[in-house]
Amino acid sequence: MRTRSSSKQTKATWSNGDLEEQKELVFTDLVEVIELEDSSFARSLYHDLASDSAIDTFLKKSRFFCLTERRWKLPRSYTKLIDTNFYTPLFNIISSIVKHFWRDASVHKTRQVVDTHNTDFRHSKDDPPSHKSRPSLVVRAEGPSFQHPTATPDVKPSKLGFSNVAGCIEIQVEGDQLPVSEQLVRVAIYARQLFIHQPNRRFVRVLFLTGQHLRLFHFDRSGAQYTPSIDINQDPNVFVRLVLGLSSPNESDIGLDPSIQWRIENGRKVGGALITRGTDNAEIVYPLLSVDPFFRRSNIRGRCTTCWRVSDPASGEELLVKDSWRAGHSISEYAHLQEALGIPGVVQMVSHEPDRGQTKGLRGFGNVFPGDFENRMETRLVMKCYGDPIVEFTSAKQLLCALRDAIAGHKELFKKGTLHRDVSIQNVVLGKPEAEPGDRGVLIDLDMATRRGEDGFHPTTDWRIGIPLYQSVMVLSSKSLSQPLPHDHLDDLESFLYILTHILYSYDCHGALHEVDDLLTRWDKYSGTLAADLKESFLARQFLPRHISVCWPAASLDVFLGFKDFILPMVDQKVAITLAQPEDGPEILKALMLDAEHHYNEVIRLFDTGIAALEKGDDDEASSALQSRPTSPQPFSQPPADRSSSKRPSDEYPDSQPLAKRLKSNTPSSYSSSDTDSSCSDSS
Repeated sequence: MRTRSSSKQTKATWSNGDLEEQKELVFTDLVEVIELEDSSFARSLYHDLASDSAIDTFLKKSRFFCLTERRWKLPRSYTKLIDTNFYTPLFNIISSIVKHFWRDASVHKTRQVVDTHNTDFRHSKDDPPSHKSRPSLVVRAEGPSFQHPTATPDVKPSKLGFSNVAGCIEIQVEGDQLPVSEQLVRVAIYARQLFIHQPNRRFVRVLFLTGQHLRLFHFDRSGAQYTPSIDINQDPNVFVRLVLGLSSPNESDIGLDPSIQWRIENGRKVGGALITRGTDNAEIVYPLLSVDPFFRRSNIRGRCTTCWRVSDPASGEELLVKDSWRAGHSISEYAHLQEALGIPGVVQMVSHEPDRGQTKGLRGFGNVFPGDFENRMETRLVMKCYGDPIVEFTSAKQLLCALRDAIAGHKELFKKGTLHRDVSIQNVVLGKPEAEPGDRGVLIDLDMATRRGEDGFHPTTDWRIGIPLYQSVMVLSSKSLSQPLPHDHLDDLESFLYILTHILYSYDCHGALHEVDDLLTRWDKYSGTLAADLKESFLARQFLPRHISVCWPAASLDVFLGFKDFILPMVDQKVAITLAQPEDGPEILKALMLDAEHHYNEVIRLFDTGIAALEKGDDDEASSALQSRPTSPQPFSQPPADRSSSKRPSDEYPDSQPLAKRLKSNTPSSYSSSDTDSSCSDSS
């Protein structure tokens, strides 16, 4: 082994022109990180892969381990190694471990250690094109969960990338050690890409090697944890087992869900199947209708919803499978879906697996775990499929029918004690073609739903739940209220109004998208009290901008303005309670709750009247509402002053996709709109 110095000496390089941007993408996933106090977690792993005696036999035979000194044959100093030789010693050791224990996999090259410290790995297609990274070593993999990277017209085809890597190993030279916090961020970038490129990933483990020491980083849907530094000379058996775990031919060992498998041809996925259990607990194998999920989240931590389109093997009916990781203390969506069975206008469940695994088990915690750890449970739901997202409407009548039936479904669900709490444009879809009245629009995604309490109320409003653009005045205000009001049916009805507002202010009556109106831009820009004040002003406004009114038939505008007129006094009553805090405030809220059926019926009546007018061909008649209201091309341009000096502008909401890009999408992502348990902290 050469150890002389050279002017050509190189160090590990990152394609790091965009490293800071890449770090930003993982920072929110590193909120819940556990620094383990000892190495017991690492020592507990993968004993089924190799016994101590088998490892001892390997060490005796290995030309890379010195038995007399009980140490790996690594340089005592890395400072004089030439070129890339500080990778080579560890590459040789790790390769020898894989070749010895996974002999068949090595011969057939289904597991192969590759030096990639100078190889750019392209990131997700949804990340900026300039984002790349270079893991020091990877375990290249072949099998039913792996495929060659996707080729693009502007990038040379590659046979190695995050889509066919079983595990990553990062190497840093002694003397150039990064602080643990920096190590964590760098390997988190790899972990995020592995989760994205391998949609059946349940966890990711990465080894970080610094000279004679290693640290194991573990990532799952609860966040991350890492071990103290472990001396690989003092604990060679631990080192060997961890390498075997990252390279195991058994896909479960490396963190993959074996219930989703693909058929591979010429290195690419061409078909696949998903295995679940039916209502009788019998195994069902559903053929995948696409090798890729039609919806998935790119974050590491959270519910991390992934949705698949499958075919019923008996009937051929298209179904949807939704995999997610719910917080252990929250009620699973399947419980709310059971309440929704038989209700028109609400998504229907076919079967469920409520507990497919827990993150505490992936970390070896058992029933005792750190207080700052939030356990998550994997849930699989099979549901009926419906039509396109509601923004794919093609007529004013289709739009009103869809919203009307979704509101009616919301009403029936509420009567059973369940409140949705996350009504948004992503969570209302069109019914199937030729759907009967009642199913022309369907409310989906009950992840954030809640049950009515014994006092007759639902939990208090929480600004972290839902999408701010559609949140009610009271939900937006809750961030700065010391005593937020209960979230009730009126908050959700108000959200339906904002869906209609969004569509009227963004599309014409045939579904053609036009320039985003300033009103929506400001709703999307501001948060908390400022956004609430903007919506209050909007509700009180007695006119429609001319460029909006000319795009829609009179009947549609009558529904819209009537809906506003209904919501405004309800909001005023609630605002008065929060500001004046009258003694009879609780009684007012209770009265509103008891009058819920009348509220729903009034809103549904508005829609029925509008639909009937459209069916009669009254589209060209001037809106009766507009005849008594002036029109104006100029909406408000500035947010109003705060209504209370005790309120403060809230912090900005987490960055999300720009509004213009969210308006119309060919991807029916609406089956899972707000993927974190709360839009900011994922804490519900």
